[in-house]
Order: sequence, then structure tokens, then C-alpha cells
Amino acid sequence: MGPDNSGRAIVRAFRNPGFLTKMRRTNAVAMYGLRTVLSGTLLPSRPIALAYPEVIRDLAKAGFEVGLHGYDHVFWQDHIGELPEAQVRAEVEEAAEVFRAILGEAPKAFAAPGWRTSETASRLLDNFHLSYRSDTRGRVPFRCRIGSTVLETIEIPTTLPTLDEVMGTPAVEEAGSVAEYYLRQMREDTLNVHTIHAETEGMGQLDAFVALLKALKDRGAEFVRVDEAVAQLAPSELPICEIVRTTLPGRAGWVSGQGPNL
Repeated sequence: MGPDNSGRAIVRAFRNPGFLTKMRRTNAVAMYGLRTVLSGTLLPSRPIALAYPEVIRDLAKAGFEVGLHGYDHVFWQDHIGELPEAQVRAEVEEAAEVFRAILGEAPKAFAAPGWRTSETASRLLDNFHLSYRSDTRGRVPFRCRIGSTVLETIEIPTTLPTLDEVMGTPAVEEAGSVAEYYLRQMREDTLNVHTIHAETEGMGQLDAFVALLKALKDRGAEFVRVDEAVAQLAPSELPICEIVRTTLPGRAGWVSGQGPNL
């Protein structure tokens, strides 16, 4: 909802060698474009949501769900583990203010940038009475426990690897195509949550994404809005889990993950 500071992510290359490996494997400069790669460093940051309010309004009018994905993505992803409550609150409230300015209503969902959250952020977001959060990587919808407290807000984890995590890997090569790889990952007994990115599935990998959608439709898959799926859940029947730090193949650095059932 805030500024594009993508260029500042280059600092990760000095802290995490895996970041450079991923940049090379996905050909990030070609995927993102030079303007985005330099945004916030050699080139000034640009607003994102406020620069394209009609795009967001058109999405909502077309029936798509719109939620918050943070304010300053790079700042949150790089510093959330150490941010005090006041700064976390500022990030969330800034994002919510932009959302209200564009759509005229309060947001009902939040997805943490980079799948990174903290106890401070989880407790604070619980006070916003959202329909759900999607801050983690995991297995099934759950409720988060921090200490002795079980938060009210349902957590809907991303259950599938993202395309940028598997591009150019032996797993996709062995499957023969991106579509076949993902078909093998899908489960019929639970909600499959696949996070896509505009700069990959929406641009350079669009043909692969369209092929995946067609293959899923041919298999009879049902596509649902997350809020519609959440409306069918009974919170009292969901597993209770802690959120833990973990790592994933193809992704540099830590992410917040779903811990074991408690």
C-alpha cells in the first residue's frame, strides 16, 4: 500500500548469500525490470497503491478480494523481527489508511510481507478484528497461540511453494512442466493456497500460469476467494499452533511457519 523500495532489498545480498543465488536463478533484473530493481536507491521510491487506485477499485468491482500486504514491503520484511509495537502499528495503520482512501472501507485481511511476522505484530493485528491473516507458510488453516493466549484471528497459511522458489529447479524439470509440478503438489483433502506474484505469473511466466489454470480446471478444481473459504470454517474446530521461524528451499532467509499442532 506504500512506497516501492524494492531496490533496498539488495542489502540482503550482504547478509544472506542465498539471496544472490535466487536472484541469478530467477533472472530477477529481467523479471522485475531495472526501474523496480533500483527503486528506493539510485532512483526515488514511487507510491504503489495510490499511483494506481483505479486498478484496485476495478479489481474489487470485478469480484476479487482485496486486502493488505503491508505498507513498506522491504522495511517490514527486513526489520519486523525487531520492530517495537509503535512502529508495527504505524506500518499497519498507514496501510489501512491508504486502503480506506481508495476503497472507502476498512480492510478485512492482512498478509505479511515476505511471510515474516512477530509476536508483537500478531498480537497487534488480532486487535484489528480481521476476517483472517495470511502471514505464514504451512499446512492447513489454524489459530495461533502466543504463550497462554490463543488469538482470535484465523491464520490461512500459504500451502504451496511459489513459482520463484521452484523456477529452474530439478523438481520442475523432472515433472516436465510448471503445470504438472503443481498438479502433483495439490491436495484434495484441504484448502490449497498458492501465492502468485505479478512480476512472475503476471508477466514473464504468464504462459506457464495460464497452462496451470487450464490444467486445474480440466481436473475439476474449484477456485474460491479466501474470505469465502474462511466463512466455511469453524474456529473452534481448527488446530492451535505456534508460529515458528523456518526456512524453505528456494527462498533466502527465514519465514514464519506453522508449528506442530498443540
